[in-house]
Amino acid sequence: MSPRLPSGVLAAGLTPFHADQSLAHDSFAAHTQWLLDHGCDAVLLFGTTGEGLSLSVSERLAGLDAVLASGIPARRLLVGTGASALPDAVELTRKATQEGAGGVLVLPPVHFRQVSPEGLFRFYDRLIQAVGDPGLQLYFYHFPELSGVPIPFSVIEELRGAYPDQIAGVKDSSGEWDHTEALCRHFSDLQVFSGTERLLLRVLEAGGAGCISATANVTAALAAKVLRRWRENEAPGSVQDTLSTFRTAFASLPTIPALKFLLSRRLDAPDWATVRPPLAPLADTERKAVEDIADRLEEEVHLPGSGAQPT
Repeated sequence: MSPRLPSGVLAAGLTPFHADQSLAHDSFAAHTQWLLDHGCDAVLLFGTTGEGLSLSVSERLAGLDAVLASGIPARRLLVGTGASALPDAVELTRKATQEGAGGVLVLPPVHFRQVSPEGLFRFYDRLIQAVGDPGLQLYFYHFPELSGVPIPFSVIEELRGAYPDQIAGVKDSSGEWDHTEALCRHFSDLQVFSGTERLLLRVLEAGGAGCISATANVTAALAAKVLRRWRENEAPGSVQDTLSTFRTAFASLPTIPALKFLLSRRLDAPDWATVRPPLAPLADTERKAVEDIADRLEEEVHLPGSGAQPT
């Protein structure tokens, strides 16, 4: 099985809204294109950073249509299709697969805790069977801090055995290097991505595919430089250190509102700061911290320009 999704640097793309909190389709497509033009090998739509679980099925379908209509190649998109209701996950996954997306990232249902390995297998098994498309490329989304449902190696192994052409990889957002490294070693035939660019170089050195990161919305150029230097054996360590410093700078902030505020400031586009409840806008002290980070980033990378403004 050869995954269609490019390895390397992926941004967990932000989802822009209008002031009335409707999805800003033109800005969504423009920002996705900007990311692809400035260091990203592919972009994740409707992940955690993209507030995917705050969007209805119809909103996600329309948003995907808008991005594809702009001319962005489907194979350079990873689409978040996780949902609490299995039929919703099936509808989203089927649509993304039929459109030729590079893959789908599927978070387990988040409203139950203590889900057994058997129950987790049944969810993914039924999803794959219901989609019924040999072109499906499924990526597990291991994020137990958010979902409360870890994805055991045994479940990945069993599903890979049952569907060797559909199981494509894992996004590991556990933040635990030992776990990420073990995934890279144990599933060397799958694409393993870290959920943070802080681990990008270590993942590459362990045989993994790269990273899928929220802060890559603004650090993609630096992450791409790490990747390029690693591939060319040109001492990527110092660039990785700078990249990790910026990732760490966001750690004390609410990440999604902070990134959206940074873009709204950079673009002089107030709507970009809009988040859906239960997320809330930044406090004054948090905005000041983001402004400081943005100023430092300007010295290192080229941030999005006016092409990504809401319309």
